[in-house]
Amino acid sequence: MVGEKMMGYEGVEGEVREETWRRAALSLYSTEVEDKRKGRTHYRGLYHTVSEVDWDFTRFLVNGYSVVPDEVYPRFHRFLDIDARKYLLLNDDSRPREGSAVVELRDRLQSIVDAGADDLRAERHGKHWRVYPPRENWYVRVARPNAHSWAVRVPLEGFWVESEFPEVLVNTPREVLKSLQRGWILTDVTPPHGRRSDVRFGTTQSWQLPSTLAAFPSDDIRLGIKAGVLGSTRMSIEWEVSIYGYTEELGWASTLIGEVKRVEYRRLVDECRKLNGDPVALFTAFLGDGLRTFFLRIRVLFFGIGHEIVYLPTESAVFNARLAVERASEYVRFVSLVTKCPKIKHFLFVSLGLPQKRGRKNGRRNNPFYANIAGAQLLLVYISTMNLVYARIAVDAVPQGWYEKAIEEGWDVRVVTSGTPSGSKKYYAVPQGSLFEHARHDAELRATLLAFTRYKAEQYPRAWELVNRLEKLGREN
Repeated sequence: MVGEKMMGYEGVEGEVREETWRRAALSLYSTEVEDKRKGRTHYRGLYHTVSEVDWDFTRFLVNGYSVVPDEVYPRFHRFLDIDARKYLLLNDDSRPREGSAVVELRDRLQSIVDAGADDLRAERHGKHWRVYPPRENWYVRVARPNAHSWAVRVPLEGFWVESEFPEVLVNTPREVLKSLQRGWILTDVTPPHGRRSDVRFGTTQSWQLPSTLAAFPSDDIRLGIKAGVLGSTRMSIEWEVSIYGYTEELGWASTLIGEVKRVEYRRLVDECRKLNGDPVALFTAFLGDGLRTFFLRIRVLFFGIGHEIVYLPTESAVFNARLAVERASEYVRFVSLVTKCPKIKHFLFVSLGLPQKRGRKNGRRNNPFYANIAGAQLLLVYISTMNLVYARIAVDAVPQGWYEKAIEEGWDVRVVTSGTPSGSKKYYAVPQGSLFEHARHDAELRATLLAFTRYKAEQYPRAWELVNRLEKLGREN
């Protein structure tokens, strides 16, 4: 363990116990505090973690409605809105629902905090430590990857739900789907092997759930919440997924475990560098273990293979990215619109040079503007014929208790119906009057509305009237 030779066993043990206690206290009690000078969050605790995951799924649903085929949307909706949230939803009083994984995690954090660092017992097991709270039959797993970081994992007994994920890529050729699967298998996904008949993956990033499952659709899935991971700036929820039905189909991948997988991963990158590889597999390999830090504006693709970093130079990166986007266009559209994954933004920049201008029907661009209302992200909509702005979100996409919270905060919330009688959908809508009234005292909302109306005024000059009204509100405030 790094630093152990210098400190001695007792010194390291004390540091492990102290760090475990400190991370648990931060996760249990901290609120999200933004450092305005550096633009980063000091620490995101349990409540904000669950809230963020909950709104990830809300965004998946709202955006997914426009890209998932009508015949599979009800099942897609059920997975994200019911199955995936089953043990994470918050009650009206902003406390986790009794019997949920969140309650167990909260109680285990409380046990660590109540014990205090001095009463925790730490034992070394190889490269990791086990930290035992008093009078408990579970332990926290602690690792120190380097001298500057810790990894603290609070296990849960396992909250599992049986589910299914429909085939959302109905127009994607079978050979392209197999390439998408290959890239995931070479990175974050473990294929069936030995006595295991399931495809498995674990993640702390919510966007990977629909992104990975779209490449492995199945009517036999087990989804679980396994742990809370206490990082240096935030807590994360660790998911684990088992997908059945691919044992025979993925027989070729049964040997891709450990170092063999990494060798094949390097081979894929090397073949793509020579322009004779599988660019679609490269794409999902980049989603799995690609690196984008510091490289968003460079047309180069970087990959983390173990502790090694390899890359594709500009010419082959652009060639492979363009080919992948062309061949797997349905998957790219699904992941980019449904999850808003930042890695997709970089991949599209490499291939097209325009990460913010993803294609839509008739050349239109996606609307990137959302208003934060009572803790939810509502899409801003402009009606050009009436020169009005309103915000909306699907009724079946909001978390429990949102409507009551919005009313309590003074928002005017109405229910509207959109679509044809045979395919109508209900939305919660906040009209312009309520938006502008709150913008009078909410600088962040006012800035969002100003950016949105200026954006619309480039296409509809009449919208400059709204821009002027909002600017006047700012001066009055």
